[in-house]
Amino acid sequence: MYRILVCDDNKEFLKLMVLLLEKYAGAYDAMVIGCEGGHDLLAYCWNNKLDLIYMDIVVGRENGMSLAKAIKAMNPRTLIVYVSAYDDYYVDMVQAEPFRFISKDASDIPKLEKQIADTLEAAMRRINGREIWSFVFDRKKYYIELGRIKYFYSMARTIHIVGNLDDAPDYYYGGLDELEKELERIDGNFVRISKRHIINMKYIKVMGKKKVGIDHKVFNVTGKYMEKFIERCAEYWSLHT
Repeated sequence: MYRILVCDDNKEFLKLMVLLLEKYAGAYDAMVIGCEGGHDLLAYCWNNKLDLIYMDIVVGRENGMSLAKAIKAMNPRTLIVYVSAYDDYYVDMVQAEPFRFISKDASDIPKLEKQIADTLEAAMRRINGREIWSFVFDRKKYYIELGRIKYFYSMARTIHIVGNLDDAPDYYYGGLDELEKELERIDGNFVRISKRHIINMKYIKVMGKKKVGIDHKVFNVTGKYMEKFIERCAEYWSLHT
């Protein structure tokens, strides 16, 4: 069962958010918890793994973005949706790694409900490895679920894609540095292991000293990427075991 937490010091708005989330959470086998203060939020996060948090940017006298950074330190994979005014806090919000933003407006409940439904669906896609990634080849845009991709490798100016791609081409023109940044932003299962390779950790079958195996292929993990690879693998396995 997934855990969704709502944190807001406005009791009436908190009740509304919990009520609207519970309307949709059942379809995802999720439970919804309400929390009025930052102290209770951090205490709950310390003892429980949360999949998704909806929280105000200002929780009483506490800065919601500072709370979000503390939560991310405890569980980097928790997705956070901010519920407040956007522009004034943009820079700090980016630093606190928001997943989505929705407007805090109890006067327009249908709009609020739609935002909740949309962010909840997007979050569950991310959590379940069904995040959609797109690329352009020959002036046409293709969409693939990232969970179906086993690894990427670069050759000259092309990036090759290995996995279940249906009718999509298995390569496109681009750089691995740019792809690495994009994947870090949208899917935590991918990690770079060398100058030429980015792999999906869920497909690792064998791990040895400086090597990983996917299907019948063995990849070297090079020195420049070793430390980050070890950190990401430890995080990944702690969440999937």
